Amino acid sequence: MKILLINNTMPYRGSGSGLTEYAYQLARHLKPLLSESDSIGVLYALSKSERNNVRGLLISNTSFKRRIASIPTQEYDIIHILDHELGFAAKILKKFGNKARVITTIHDLSRFEKGLHRGLAQMIYNHMVQGSVSDAVGYSDFLLCNSTQTCATIIAHFGQRASVKVVSHGTNDAIISTPLQKKKENGYFTTGYIGALMKHKNVLFILQAAKALESKPEYRFAIYGTGADKGILDKFRQDNALGNVKLRGHLDEDAKIKAYDSFNAFAFPSLYEGLGYPILEAQARGLPVIIYKYGKIPKEVRKYCFEAESPERMAQIIENLKKKGYKEKLRKAATEYARSFTWERCARETFVVYKKVLIANRKSNNTTHY
Repeated sequence: MKILLINNTMPYRGSGSGLTEYAYQLARHLKPLLSESDSIGVLYALSKSERNNVRGLLISNTSFKRRIASIPTQEYDIIHILDHELGFAAKILKKFGNKARVITTIHDLSRFEKGLHRGLAQMIYNHMVQGSVSDAVGYSDFLLCNSTQTCATIIAHFGQRASVKVVSHGTNDAIISTPLQKKKENGYFTTGYIGALMKHKNVLFILQAAKALESKPEYRFAIYGTGADKGILDKFRQDNALGNVKLRGHLDEDAKIKAYDSFNAFAFPSLYEGLGYPILEAQARGLPVIIYKYGKIPKEVRKYCFEAESPERMAQIIENLKKKGYKEKLRKAATEYARSFTWERCARETFVVYKKVLIANRKSNNTTHY
């Protein structure tokens, strides 16, 4: 089996991008599953992941399209498009008569949701991504989804499809394998966040909860991440004199475990997630996780979360966790569950799909028509 992975960015560890992390981890964990006669290659547009990636958008829609069109038509058995924003590649491959079976992973349909993004540039970008997802659905031989929510949304937008399978993504191997650390008592209760500072991540919700606890100095909040909403968050923090909130900026991948282990609780009030890596990572480190009750978060990851319908309710949950603790039975169940989302399992289930698609193709080609 000859496999080609197509991604916007070269797969590498510690990019800070969920899509690039998926590409890196999948490529890494597929390799042990291959036989000596199998091979795997990667085609990508950029060498580094970029936030607000206008340059990447231009490259992927110009010169990268030509590179996709020039892929030899008989070279590969499977071509797996790892990023739904490159769904146009499925259309190009079919248009140029490529014989490979085309699989596309769709991570979410956030670009179809209203109210998650700001500005004209985002509106234009969303329109382009909607077109790419439509191409992926229309021209791929098989679709992979990272959650039942993503799968259901595809069906709601595009109709019932038999060639769709949910393959949930994994949790960072080091986060799973590193032993849990006993919390050091220092008199403070720190609620953390790690992720992008974008509108749909709803990080302002956390700062509003911090405002409700501002008079109680034992409660602290540590926010890690970068993004377009940093200025909005900075202004809110300054206008409300929130000395209990620290905006700590970008967090390197190697420092992530230490950061999680410094928290007593984790807040992730996102309005929409295809899956929600940080929820699983925090639970894998033994942390209670608080989400926004009305956020579109897949059932696979919200299973053991505390749900807050308002910032005031989030503040109450944080206070209850400090006063009463995180029940050991619940902590253990959530930790074990989060650690079951491994990249090894993701790669194994993906490889099963590759073989299934090839077997179905051979049967189709061997069918005698009268």
